[in-house]
Amino acid sequence: MSDEAKTPKTVKVIDRRWFTPDGELRQDLPPAPPPTPAAPQPSPQPQETASGQQETQESGKGRGRVHVPNRLSFFDLVDFFAQQALALLSGQIPGRGRDPETARYFIDLLGVVQEKSTGQLTPEEARYLDDVLFQLRALYVQSSR
Repeated sequence: MSDEAKTPKTVKVIDRRWFTPDGELRQDLPPAPPPTPAAPQPSPQPQETASGQQETQESGKGRGRVHVPNRLSFFDLVDFFAQQALALLSGQIPGRGRDPETARYFIDLLGVVQEKSTGQLTPEEARYLDDVLFQLRALYVQSSR
């Protein structure tokens, strides 16, 4: 018999759930991986509009403009919907309170993303989406009791 057959194989299980069984946010989560540095961006060049005024290309500066990161990923999309659902489930939106039915809408949107992207995601993206959906659905069920 070989040595491999004699030694038992070990499996390491890492609990990556965000919440405790009571629905509280876990404090002992492993730290998130450090962000990858973005490539330096050239400074925006002013452009002249039809009225003769100069305007910059920056979307993050100025009143009423929204900052859009250079590289958006699938994880950003999942996080956006998950944050909306979580805020509605927990009542963190001022003046709105808890709103499980609207949270369910965002959870269902993530379900549609999962259904429509089947077979097109990397294994890491698919696992992440599965995990987020599982946790949000569990919180929804808990909040509906």
